[in-house]
Order: sequence, then C-alpha cells, then structure tokens
Amino acid sequence: MPRILRKQEKGMALLLVLSLVSLLTIITLQFGLEMRQQYVVSAGLGNQIRLSEMGISGIAISKGLLLQDLADNQFDSLYDSWALLGEKKFPPLFEYGELNVSIVDENGKFPLNAMVLIKKKRGKKPANKKEFKKLQQQEHDVRNVLWRLMRAEPFLVEDGDAREIIDSIIDWIDSGDGDGEEEYGAEDSHYMRLNPPYSCKNGPIDSVEELLLIQGITAELLYGTKDKPGLAPLLTPWGDEGKINLNTAAQPLLQAMAIGIDKKTSESMIEYREDETHKEQLASPSWYKAAPSFPGDITISKELTTVQAQFFTIHAEAAIGSLKKTVTATIERGDKDITVVGWHTE
Repeated sequence: MPRILRKQEKGMALLLVLSLVSLLTIITLQFGLEMRQQYVVSAGLGNQIRLSEMGISGIAISKGLLLQDLADNQFDSLYDSWALLGEKKFPPLFEYGELNVSIVDENGKFPLNAMVLIKKKRGKKPANKKEFKKLQQQEHDVRNVLWRLMRAEPFLVEDGDAREIIDSIIDWIDSGDGDGEEEYGAEDSHYMRLNPPYSCKNGPIDSVEELLLIQGITAELLYGTKDKPGLAPLLTPWGDEGKINLNTAAQPLLQAMAIGIDKKTSESMIEYREDETHKEQLASPSWYKAAPSFPGDITISKELTTVQAQFFTIHAEAAIGSLKKTVTATIERGDKDITVVGWHTE
C-alpha cells in the first residue's frame, strides 16, 4: 500500500480516537453534572422534609407547654412560660438547623365574631328576657370597643366610616334571617353589584383576611402603610364570648375597653402589669383599677374582660442555612386537651 494512504489511515484513526475521547469526556461531564443536580435536588428535598418535621416538632412542644401551663396557672399573662418561649432556642434538639417558636394569645385581641351574639349561639334562643337583654347589652359593648379602637390613634377612622364598617361586619356575620341589614351595613344587594359579584357570607368570619371582602374595609386600614400601623394584629376570628384578656391585650385595645380610658391611662395599665411585683394581682380581671392614675369612676364591663386564654396561635420557624419554613397552628385549649383549629405552612 502506498505510504501516503497509510498516513491518511493513521490520521483518520487518530481523529476517530480523539473524537471518541472528546465524546466520552462530554458524556462524563454531563453525567457528573446531572448527578450533582440530582444530589442538590435530593439534598434540598431532604432539607425541606427536615424543616417540616422541625416545624411540626415546634408545634408539639408548644402544645405540651400550654397544657402544662394550664395545670400550673389559673390565669394567663406574659409572665407564663408559653409567652416567653420566643426568647428560647432549641439547638440541642436538631443537628442540622435552628428552630424558633413563639405563641400569641388570641384572646388578647378583639373577637370579631362576638359582635353578633344573640342569633349566633348555635341556633339557640335566649332562655328568657333577662338573658336576651344581657346578650343585647354585651353585643352593644363589644361593638363599641371596635368603634373606639378605630376612632382613636393611630387609626383615626371617621365616625361615619367606623359605623359603616361595624354595621357591615354585623351584616356579614348575621344569619340574614329576614330582619334586613343594619343602618350603614350591606347585604347581597350591595355585594352582588360588585365586579366580580359575590354573596354576603351570613356566617362567622374565618380569618382576618376575610375582612377585605366586607364593605368599608381597605387593605390600608387592615394592614397599615409605611406611616401607620394596621388593625390586623389587634383582631381575631377566634372566640365568640366577647371577652378580652387584659393581661395580654395591646395598648390600643386597652384604651378602647371603656369610655374615658385615654392613651396615658392605657399605658399606665401596661406599666402596672409589666411590673413583676404585680404578677399575682393579674389573676383578677379588675387589677386595672390598681394601676397608677386609673380614674376611680371608670369601670370596664365584666362581660368584656377575662384573664384566661382559650385560643393561641403558634409560629414555629425552622431554618437550615438559607432555607426556612414556618408552620403556623391555631389551637383551642380545653380543660384537658388541645384541638388544632387552624394550620398553615409557608
């Protein structure tokens, strides 16, 4: 065979080998990249599972703590172990990450569903005129708390707007049994004209976010702006007895509890309950009378006050590196057990 052809064959063989080597290199690199991606995905999924389990563990720890607190204490305040849980860390429990847990007393907020008491008692009518009048007065007192809350700083809602909001909430919750709407409220005739149209609920409010569906309530009022706080942290759909825990209520809500309580007086109430020497006095719903400068001629209705909590919201935030997951559970604490009534994961 001529020497030139042999050289050509050798050159082709070399090119073929180089091509095969290049192809194998590419395949190897691609395989390694896919394996790394699968490893990252698997690791990520593994961490997501760990985060979920850590969050669930935080809820379980909190439930146990709340039951133990019920056995140890006859009243609930910000001195209790559940209230101080947000200051604690749980590094010994988890090898891979960190868990932060906090518990909020829902009974320290304004109970939206207590604005309609008479028709909402599980379909039962008041036993007699005395009970009817008592519930009627309690409804009136509860609604006035929200009115005073909206009218005062930092919200400063106009009187007409506040009345519209209150009447609209009542109509939203009310069973709509033919009595017609409140003077400034709204029923189906209003909501069905909206775009898109929807019906008036005529049932209990399930979440604070639901308020955005109700006439007169804006996102700015509910969630605030960069210059003004919103109402949302002071409101709750949980609990329908109309009682607010004075031991955990925020300053604006304390100020709204009765006519004549101003900002200075409500701040004095908070100073009193934050003084640890007064811790045992918080067992009585009338402790506020001992607060410095509290006017002797002002009394908060007993039907509006409590020092015990039934509903709590637990926030359990788990973190592994930059990955985070929050599990939120709302629970109802009974005499001997705990029932989860709300659950959210993000």
